[in-house]
Amino acid sequence: MDGNADSAGPNEDPHRGQPIETAGAPPQAAETAVVMLHGRGSTAGNVLTLIDEFLHHGAMYLAPQAAHSSWYPRSGYAPLDDNEPWITSALARIDRAMETAADAGVPAERTVLLGFSQGGCLAAEYVARNPERYGGLVVLSGSLLGPEPGADYAGSLDGTPVFLGCSSEDPYVAAERVRESAAAFERLGGDAEYRLYDDLGHAINDDEVGRINALIDRLD
Repeated sequence: MDGNADSAGPNEDPHRGQPIETAGAPPQAAETAVVMLHGRGSTAGNVLTLIDEFLHHGAMYLAPQAAHSSWYPRSGYAPLDDNEPWITSALARIDRAMETAADAGVPAERTVLLGFSQGGCLAAEYVARNPERYGGLVVLSGSLLGPEPGADYAGSLDGTPVFLGCSSEDPYVAAERVRESAAAFERLGGDAEYRLYDDLGHAINDDEVGRINALIDRLD
């Protein structure tokens, strides 16, 4: 369990005190880190089962848990204020995971952020709001948040590899949102690529897992 020292209660910081589950290399042996964010209705433990597909020697996996298994209550397309204070609280949990990696001696440029669905949206939003060189960003069945994704971000990702994968007919994420998000990351100086898959639904496929593997391989 990871608690905060401040006095904010659950109404102001809904994800405060939620655990960050870990797997893979222990901190003293970590050379790379992967921050993994689950989707709505899922858990940190569930998203960590993905590492069976891309377990790398020396990689530490960090998975924050959302309160009540949901990072924010309304649509990701809604005005950002409609999903506060949940979004701010969720981004703070990512901050804590990044600090855990840094405390283990793994800098941002050797840390990959990835997420699925709501978790993918949060990973995208975190990187866009905190632009620097990361090991990579993988957004699966997600996009930037808000009604006008990527309109107000500034800074440089310094060539960070960015991959967005989604179904061409995802029931929750419009293909145009994926394109707009990839364009926003390009404007921020990311090496952005997106892929829309036919008949994928709201799920993860082998091609996406292969891309995650390749991204982590580049950091080995």
